[in-house]
Amino acid sequence: MDEIRVPKLNTNDSAYVLTVWLVRDGGPVRAGEVVAEVETSKTVEELVSEHDGVLTHLTPAGRDIAPGDPIARVALPERTSGPPPLHPPAPAASTGAGTGDGPLVTAPAQALIDELGVDPERVRALPVKVVRRADVERLAAGPAHREGGPGEPGPVTADRGTPTPGGRSLRALSGNQRAVGRTVSLSHQTVPAAYTAVKVDVGRAVAAARDLTRRLRRLVGLPDLLISAVARRHRDFPLFFATLVGEGTAGVPESPHVGVTIDLGAGLYVPVIRDADTKSVGEIAGELAAYRKLAQRGGFKEEQLAGGTIVVTLHHDADVVMAVPIVFPGQACAVALTSPQREGERTVAVVGLSYDHRLINGRDAVLFLQALKETLEGTPSEGL
Repeated sequence: MDEIRVPKLNTNDSAYVLTVWLVRDGGPVRAGEVVAEVETSKTVEELVSEHDGVLTHLTPAGRDIAPGDPIARVALPERTSGPPPLHPPAPAASTGAGTGDGPLVTAPAQALIDELGVDPERVRALPVKVVRRADVERLAAGPAHREGGPGEPGPVTADRGTPTPGGRSLRALSGNQRAVGRTVSLSHQTVPAAYTAVKVDVGRAVAAARDLTRRLRRLVGLPDLLISAVARRHRDFPLFFATLVGEGTAGVPESPHVGVTIDLGAGLYVPVIRDADTKSVGEIAGELAAYRKLAQRGGFKEEQLAGGTIVVTLHHDADVVMAVPIVFPGQACAVALTSPQREGERTVAVVGLSYDHRLINGRDAVLFLQALKETLEGTPSEGL
């Protein structure tokens, strides 16, 4: 008999949520088969069986679990020499909330469906195999989710939270937002950050991105050019990619792994483009496009979010003229990019830099920004 135990999935969480069983209790399982999904504060991870056999659940879906907890057993099916039973055993209850041919529904998603009164038919119509809480949140925010019975008009509803005697309501934050809060708090507590910014004429860069889009038949934008420019400054500015190790020592990585902020409404994520200095702008654009698709459903794996050595934060809204990012704990700086703005005959954007003053001084920060400015104002697609 083999136990399936919860592995350590990241360095941030001490507990996870067992969201859904993909193999029923008492059902057959093959070695390497995915049997359950576990939600961390940032990702959804799959757990697999290492052996063939019959799966026995030890923990129901929806429960909090911790690294090392046994959640299931896998045993070889028992063999008997006697005649078969007159009445076959009743099938085990489904561990997903879906019915018929519909998708499995995770426990957090089902709780939100019940709370908000989302039409089950709309849930069953989702083009996914597993419905997660983020899917339900998008359904609830859509125009088809209204108060009243089926077909009855009513105002669009939202989660109003739990009322309190003081007239306020209490709303539980998502696991993703709690993780963001922990990171922001740790940054403010531990990183003595400074900030500076430069204005960049991005007219040629925007034109280069359009040209690359036509040539590659893949959408390329100013963020892709900036990510490439940042990564290619790794050799000239190694401390900007470093980690403070103890008192007075910096650990410099061999390669730049650039994290990029993505928030499409399902939570803030910072996936990492690894070895970005070895990749073309087109390759970077392709990875970033794939990450945006994952961000829509919160489907990242932990390895896609880990290992960043610097972060580029993107602020696309047209009214944003400056953004001051946090320095992620364990990193030296974060580069911010605003959306392009018309300024007379020029198209400009602000590139800002938050940096750990224990590693980087203001003069070097300006030199780094000027190097990025030079690249973006030159011909950024040459050789990329």
